[in-house]
Amino acid sequence: MSFGIASDDRQIAIYAGMVTSVFAFAEFSTGVIWGRLSDRVGRKPVLLTGLVGTLLSMLVFGFAPNLPVALLGRALGGLLNGNIGVLQTTVAEIVTVKEHQPRAYSIMPFIWCLGSILGPALGGALAQPCESYPWLFPRGSIFDQFPFLLPNLVCAIILAFGVLIGILFLEETHVNMKDKRDVGLQIGEWITRRCRREKPYQFSDKAGDAHFTETTSLLYEDDEPPGYRTTDGTPRQQVSRSHSPSSARLRLNLTDKEGLKLQPNGLRQAFTRQVILNILGYGILA
Repeated sequence: MSFGIASDDRQIAIYAGMVTSVFAFAEFSTGVIWGRLSDRVGRKPVLLTGLVGTLLSMLVFGFAPNLPVALLGRALGGLLNGNIGVLQTTVAEIVTVKEHQPRAYSIMPFIWCLGSILGPALGGALAQPCESYPWLFPRGSIFDQFPFLLPNLVCAIILAFGVLIGILFLEETHVNMKDKRDVGLQIGEWITRRCRREKPYQFSDKAGDAHFTETTSLLYEDDEPPGYRTTDGTPRQQVSRSHSPSSARLRLNLTDKEGLKLQPNGLRQAFTRQVILNILGYGILA
């Protein structure tokens, strides 16, 4: 009704449904694209792009003077924020122990439900501040011209902190890109050391103040010395190729560690029968 396009209260539900559905449709349209892009550029850039896209979307929606601009802002948030599948993939790559995965996956719906409770409450409390808090937000200010700017501005500030934390402390989990240099992560580690007042470990050559002696092991107790790989040969012995399942898994692990690009699967391999049933189930629940 603040846009002045609804002639009666019955039309409010139609326009409110349009604002809600345009975000879901835009997110549905680009979800697979963001997933495949994360396989090429990494998980971290895609997740950060999603946060930045949501931030821009909220600013556009907050400054929207009419319904078309508001729909554009919501569509922009959906187009740039199709990273739910990327987030689940990141959790699976972080938590590799199957016994711990159910607990890790249960955190995401908990946080989602918590945000679904706190978000509308925060938005309702901060919307139209000139009417709710006239002593703090007088008439004629920017918040009177854009009555929904304040809740979107608060959420944008929270998202800005999220982007900053992601740049500094979020690690890349893609197997082919986790070893690349991350300047933001290095800055985050430096900040952590400064806050904990930790100093980088230094070797000492002094005999009386040496950290290492001739009898000190360079490996920790749980570490194992590096062994020969099955693909490395010697002049005296020729490596025999084994076709057992264990050797196949070993070669796959070596391929991943060496950073070779894995062949991505097509859409036919991705949309299996179980995946299609899950999509239908979520669609019915939605």
